[in-house]
Amino acid sequence: MVSILAIILLVLMLVIGHDRGLQAFFTILLNMAILAGVVLAITFGAAPLPVCTVAGIALTVLILFYQNGNNVKTRTAFAVIVMVQVVMFLIGMLLCHAGHAGGYSEVKINLDEGLFLDGNVQLSMLDVQIAMILLGLLGAVKDAAVAVTSAVYEVHRNNPLLPFVRLYASGLKIGREILATSINTLFFSCVGESLLLFNIVCYWGYSFGYILNSKALYQVLLFSGIAGLGCIAAIPLSALTMAVVLKRKGSTGGLHGRDED
Repeated sequence: MVSILAIILLVLMLVIGHDRGLQAFFTILLNMAILAGVVLAITFGAAPLPVCTVAGIALTVLILFYQNGNNVKTRTAFAVIVMVQVVMFLIGMLLCHAGHAGGYSEVKINLDEGLFLDGNVQLSMLDVQIAMILLGLLGAVKDAAVAVTSAVYEVHRNNPLLPFVRLYASGLKIGREILATSINTLFFSCVGESLLLFNIVCYWGYSFGYILNSKALYQVLLFSGIAGLGCIAAIPLSALTMAVVLKRKGSTGGLHGRDED
């Protein structure tokens, strides 16, 4: 069944995207290979944070430069993604340690599957949780950074004499337009992932106070909150960085409305 769906996806991507669609399909396969390598490396005893850091860089380089090309937009987006990821890593690490967010929650551990779990796993569940947050954050930040840098670039290319302040303001305005949809995407992704957990909570009749103070709810809110903050931070930073790069290139004669794609 999975192979049939993969073939249908490949055919549709070829029909609609042509060569770019085929390139995007190969990018998906390479992303899956990298993530499978992360799981195998952690399974055989590698530290989760270094492995996921290397994987995050590899995924970012693959998606940005292989799929979208090496140009001023992707280079700026890459710099923004790295800056946001570093800041969100520090915030996520502090919140995970403060809330003891690693491992199975008290709701999941009470299920029948909890009887088959081994408590002697030589692995830091806090590190695994932080690594999951970083990899999940990557998609939201990447989309916001690429969208804003590409939009600011197009504004500058069509009006290279636009002042820096107005160019930056244009990037912020465009960022506000995509912010609502990005946050909604994160929200529905979080709800969809936690739907089974919500059903279990309702079935077993846990009290509102118990859920409000549970690790299960904290893990859900932590992931969605960090991803939302990263997406919000990426928009003004992308607009500012792209405007600075374009104006600096324009002043040195390196870019005169010429597309680098």
